[in-house]
This record gives sequence, structure tokens and C-alpha cells, in this order.
Amino acid sequence: MVDQVSFDGTMHLEADLEVPDALGLAQAVADGAARLAALGSDDTLDGRRATALGDLARHQLAFGFDEVSSDERAATSAKPVTQIVLYAHLSADAILRPGGIDGECLSGYVEQADHRVLTAAQIRDWCGRPDVSVVVKPVIDLHERLETAGYTPTDRIRDYVTARDRTCVFPWCGRNARSCDLDHVVPFDHSDPTRGGPTSTDNLAPLCRRHHRLKTKGRWRYRMTSLGVFVWTSPLGHQYLRDHTGSRALGHEHPASGAADHPSDVTSHPPDQ
Repeated sequence: MVDQVSFDGTMHLEADLEVPDALGLAQAVADGAARLAALGSDDTLDGRRATALGDLARHQLAFGFDEVSSDERAATSAKPVTQIVLYAHLSADAILRPGGIDGECLSGYVEQADHRVLTAAQIRDWCGRPDVSVVVKPVIDLHERLETAGYTPTDRIRDYVTARDRTCVFPWCGRNARSCDLDHVVPFDHSDPTRGGPTSTDNLAPLCRRHHRLKTKGRWRYRMTSLGVFVWTSPLGHQYLRDHTGSRALGHEHPASGAADHPSDVTSHPPDQ
């Protein structure tokens, strides 16, 4: 949808696209804005994005579709312009039984779609596109405990924690877990790893960089009471629960000694993001 022209000569554009197309367009615009900056443009980031989007439109119009055959047009449109990685999560039944189970509608979710539930059929349609390359990883059993001997989690452990928690586990933070640090809830003991703080799925949680620093240096602390369930305690003793349903305040515990030196806290409102 295109709105009317504003007084500064711009128009507002809105569009609803399928997730792969939306991510592809966003990446193409970001790449175009970066190229303009590298070429010396002193425009703002939003200005460069707008110019990049216009360049994409002008480039598309320059193809002259009326002058090419339908086969040539299909070959051109199928050629991938950018590489987009979709992290789609489906159950084993959704993958192996396309028709469902006794008429049940099987579903999954895509991380980049704000973890909204989508039908398995829709995700399969995306994977069948000619410009999509599909990589299938083993099904993750969230009841299985995974551990590695070192400090750095394995890729499989990271995938497990990402699938379980989906976002940063600090209260009310919605940052995608895929871009977060994996924090050891009980700190890893570098001098003697056998003394605690294992690199395991029951001792790791995704924290965005800001909330990782807040936990490390801001005197916030938390514990995992069960898989995917976290209780946070602020420097003043206010407690918050974060689980798969969201975040909520629990109340107040007796503040630790010296907490009065940290007056900034959260009581009736979510933590500042």
C-alpha cells in the first residue's frame, strides 16, 4: 500500500510479504545501504535505505519483462540474490507425516517470524521454492540433557537452548536467542571445571549482550528452577519469573547487604530494555 505524497516529497510504503521474501528484501536493502556508504554517501542510514529500495525497483524495471520469454523470466526470477537463513522448527511428525496424524493440523514456528505458530504445510511450501536451499538437522529432544567438557557450547547445545528458550531470558526481553550469548547460570570454573558450572543444557541460558553485562556487573542474579524457567532477583531484592509464557513480577525478597547502594530497580513496571 502506498500513501499520498507528503510535503517533503516522500511517500510511505507498507507491504505484507511472506517471511522469506520479507527477509530477502530487508537484506537486499541493508546491503544496498552499506554499498552507498562505502561509495561515500553522507546520507542518513534511513535515507540510504530508501535510496537502496528505489535502486532495487529501478533495476527490476530495467529487466524489460515484455521482451523476454516466460522461460527466461523464470530462470531470472529463480536466481537467488541474497542468502537468507530461516530457522524453522518442526516436530518429527510434521517432517515425516505430511498428511498429519488423524487429521490433526501439524504446526511449527520460524524464529525470524517472532516465533509465531505456522502450519507445517506453509513451511514446506517455502522449502520447495527454487531459490531455497534446505538443510535438515536432527530433531532436538528437549528432554535430553546435553553437556560438553569445555567452556564453549557445541553447535548442538546452542541449537537446543535456542529452541527451548527462543529469546533472551531476562524479564520482558524479546531479543532472538540466536543472536544472544549463552550464559552459564552457575559460573563455569575455569581453574577446575569439575567443581561446578557445567557447560550443559540445564546450566545455560541465552542472554543478549546488554543483559549479560547487567547480570555480570549489575548485581542482578538468577537461577533456573526447571528447564526453561528462570527466577531473577534484582539488586534491591525484587523477583521476576520468566518462562515460556512470558515474564511477571513475583514479589520481593529481603535485599542483600549493600543493595541500598543500587537504587535503580523495577517494581511495578517491566525492566527497562
